[in-house]
Amino acid sequence: MENLTSWVDVDLDVLSNNIKIIKDFIGETKMLAVVKADAYGHGIVPVALTAIESGADFIGVSGLDEGILLRKSGIEAPILVFNTILPEQAEKIIQFDLTATVCSLDVVQALHEAAKRLNIKTRIHIKVDTGFGRFGILPEHTLKFVKIINSDFRAVDIEGIYTHFSTASSAAITRNQFEKFQSVTNKIRESGFNIPLRHACNSIATIKYPEMHLDMVRVGNLMYGLCPVGNLNIKKTAKVFSRIIFIKKLPRGHNVGYGNKYTTKRPTTVAVIPFGYYDGLELLVPQPNGVLDGLKSFLKQVLLGFGISRQDRKVRIKGRTFNIIGKIGMQNCMVDVTDLKDDIFIGEQVELSTRKVNLCYNLPRVYHREDEIFVDLRQRTVKFDTGNHYHYERGSEQFIG
Repeated sequence: MENLTSWVDVDLDVLSNNIKIIKDFIGETKMLAVVKADAYGHGIVPVALTAIESGADFIGVSGLDEGILLRKSGIEAPILVFNTILPEQAEKIIQFDLTATVCSLDVVQALHEAAKRLNIKTRIHIKVDTGFGRFGILPEHTLKFVKIINSDFRAVDIEGIYTHFSTASSAAITRNQFEKFQSVTNKIRESGFNIPLRHACNSIATIKYPEMHLDMVRVGNLMYGLCPVGNLNIKKTAKVFSRIIFIKKLPRGHNVGYGNKYTTKRPTTVAVIPFGYYDGLELLVPQPNGVLDGLKSFLKQVLLGFGISRQDRKVRIKGRTFNIIGKIGMQNCMVDVTDLKDDIFIGEQVELSTRKVNLCYNLPRVYHREDEIFVDLRQRTVKFDTGNHYHYERGSEQFIG
C-alpha cells in the first residue's frame, strides 16, 4: 500500500477459514458472529458480509446504530442487538428487522405497540443475569417474565433466551452460571413454553466447554484469532502497519520523548513512526482485579523504567523485533533501530503490536479477499446546512489496488 502511511491489514480469507473451522467444531449448533465495536476494529461491514458468506447464522451487534448500518449495507441475516434499547427505539428495531435483547417489560410493551402499528410480529431474545451483573433478568423472575409476554404481548415472539458468562476462563464460576441458566430454561420448558434458541457460550467458553454449546454460540475474539484456540488451526485476521518517516542519530545521554522519560545509553539510531496513542497504540487502561493484579500492573511499570519493554511497546521491522523508546506521543512514537546499522530507510514498513478494538476508526483498512485488494480510506466529509451549522459524515472511498 505505497500511498498509505499507516493502515490495518485485514485478511478476509483467513477470517473466512476461521469461521469454517469454528462451524466444523460446533457441528449442528448455530453460530452468531459478533461484529460489535466495528468488528473489533476490523471493519463491521466487510467482516459481517464475510461471516455470512462463510456460514455464520446470526450477526451480533451492541447497539441499534450498528444493526441499521448493516441492514443498509445489504446484510439480510438475523441481527441480534445485545444492549437493551430505549422504548422510543422500538419502532426502528422493527423497521430494520432487528432482534432486540429484552430484560424489562417497558421495552417489551414498546416493541409490542410498535409491531401492532406496523401489523407485524417482532422477535426478541430474553437475557438472564446468572452472575454478570449487567443486563438481564434475575433467574427467579424469568419464568414469570416469559408468562407475561406470552399472555399479554402477542405481537412479540420469544425467539431466544441467553446469558453472559463473567469469566469463562474459570471453570467453577462458569459451570455455576450455566447450571443456573439450565435450571431457568428447564422450568420454562416444563411450563409448556418453547423457546427455540438457547445460548450462553462466548469465544473462550465455545472452546473450553463443548457441552454448553446448546442451540447457538456467540463468537467474537475466536473468529478474529484473538483468544486461546485450543487445537483449532485459527489464525489472526489482521495486522497493523505504519512506515518510518524520519531517521536520526542521537549521541549517548540524549533524552527521547515527552517528559525526558528515556535517555539513550549508547549512540542510538532512532526511527520516527507516525503512530501514537490517538491511533490506538498503548491505549490500555489498567483495571486491576484485586491486589495481585494491581501488583502485576505495578511491576510492569517498574520493568519498563529499567528499559524492559512490554510486548505492546515493540515493533517488527524486516522480521526483527525492536523497542519503542520514550513516552508514546499522540500521533508519533520513536523506535531504537541501532542494531539495523545502515540497513534502514525512510518508508520502511513497520508492524505494530496493538489491540485492534482500540484502533482509531479513521485508520484506513486494507482488505484481502480471493487475490483481490480493496481499501477503505474511511474519509470524513463536512456538509453545511442552510444556516451556519455543519456536521461530519463518515464515508468510505474504495479502490482496487
